[in-house]
Formats: sequence, C-alpha cells, structure tokens
Amino acid sequence: MSSWLFIVSILSGLLSYTAFNIGFALEKKAVKKLSPEDQKSIIVMLKLLIRSKTWLLGFLLTLLSIILYFIALIWAPLSAIAPLSGFGLVILITYAHIDLQESFNYKEIIGIILVIAGVSVSSYFTSLSTEPLNWTDWNLLAHSYGGLILILSSIALCVVLPLIFFFKLKKHTTYSFAFVAGVAAGIQAILVKGIIIWFSSTESSPAIYVLILYIIGFLLTALGSTGGLQLAFRKGKVTNIMALYNGFITIIPILFGGLVLFEWRVLSVLNQAILGIAITVALIGILILSLEHKHQSLDNNR
Repeated sequence: MSSWLFIVSILSGLLSYTAFNIGFALEKKAVKKLSPEDQKSIIVMLKLLIRSKTWLLGFLLTLLSIILYFIALIWAPLSAIAPLSGFGLVILITYAHIDLQESFNYKEIIGIILVIAGVSVSSYFTSLSTEPLNWTDWNLLAHSYGGLILILSSIALCVVLPLIFFFKLKKHTTYSFAFVAGVAAGIQAILVKGIIIWFSSTESSPAIYVLILYIIGFLLTALGSTGGLQLAFRKGKVTNIMALYNGFITIIPILFGGLVLFEWRVLSVLNQAILGIAITVALIGILILSLEHKHQSLDNNR
C-alpha cells in the first residue's frame, strides 16, 4: 500500500472525528434549549429536536463523519484510525468552552488530559502497522474465539454497567448512557472494517450472509450509540460525555485490532509495551471521568 493512501486514511479519520464531535456538540446545544418538561418525555424531546436547525446540522455532521470513517478504514488498520478520536476530543473541548460555556474542575481536566494523551500516543504507535487484511485473513482472525470473546465481552459490558448504575443509584445516570453509546460505537467500528474488507475482497464468493449480519449489527450499534448519547446529553456536560464515549470507541477497536487481528505484530516489544501503557492511561482517564459523573449525579439527586 502506498504511503499517500495511508495519509488519505489518516486525514479522513481526523476529519471524521472532528465532524463527529462537533456534530454531537450541536445536538447537545439543541437539547439544552428544551425545557425540563420537554426533556422528561423521550418521544416529545425527539419530536422537538428533529424540528431544530441546530440539531439537524449536528445530525448531518455525524452522518458525514460516518462516510469519512469508512474512507479512513479502507487503507489503514483498525487500530491506527481508532486513536485519532483524541484529536476530535481536543476540538470538542475548545468548542464547548467557547460556545457552550462549559467549565471544568481539576478532576475533569486531569481525566480529559489522560484520555487525550493515551489515545494520542496510541495513535502514533498503531500507525506503524499498515499491513492490509484480505477477506481470508479477516474471516480467520475476526471470527476466531478471540474475536468472539472480545465482542461478547463488550456487549456484556454494555448491558451490565447500566444495570449496576441503575440498582446502585436508583436511576439511570448520564455516564451510564455514555458507556452504552461508547461500547456500541466501539463494536460498530469493528463491523465497519469488516464491511469494507468484504467489499474490497477479490475472492469470487465471500459469504453474503456475513455481510447481512454485519449490516444489521451496524444499524443496531448505530441506534444504540446515537440513542445513548442523546439520553446522556439531557444532563451531562458534552465534554465529559464525549470523553467517555471517545475512550471506548478508541479502546475497543484498538484491542480488537491488536489482540485479534494481530496488527501489532510488526511492532517491537518496547513499542508494544508503550502502547499498552498508553491504553492504560486512557482507561484511567475514563475511570476518573466516570467517578466524577457519579459524584455529580449523587449531588443532583440530593
């Protein structure tokens, strides 16, 4: 693969995450304009949002980000594109501070910095792996026991975490929806890569039912990620919500690409160790933001 095609993928990834984060920031802005009474009913809230020019512009930007994300994954490994979400998060933080007047306490700032630092370092080291996969390799690796375990574990996380928060706090909280949205989007990124490899395959007859399952999964995860974010936006800060979201949409594809697709095999042991540390740092940032959301939710319930 030529280097300029890899550069096109990286630029598409950067533009994708920028459009994605700004799009959801605009959607958050539209939600903030609704009265508390309108936000109590999900159906009423959605009816009002689809009539909002601000929300529709944000929605169009998120659709554009999906197209750009497909382009990004054509010529680059899954674990090289996913960490670029850190760039989108920087853009989002700047926008939210200027337009949404969102302030930060020191814990939130530390958490966001750790997430950005983790995904930025991950982006560099995963970009060193540029070997493309064909359908035979994908079919063997992605559908292996390792791939199945990682996907099922992610789905279990997506289901169990909100239940834990529900029973512990007696209500669904902002960050539980952000968790669901992030995990769903992380799985969606994997499905997107599979769809791209299926269509780019030169084999005579790759199984069509696999593509159908991928497309169904893509639509379901898109619904879960978008719906989860809209519910989270009713109360939480857009920067914290998207930091959590970007954390999961980054970590899950990176782990899948590295552990299941062996995209890290070209890296030295030292680089793999640094990559592991970077992922851990991002996870610590996610944990800090999660705990801060918990404290905010408890304070709001008093």
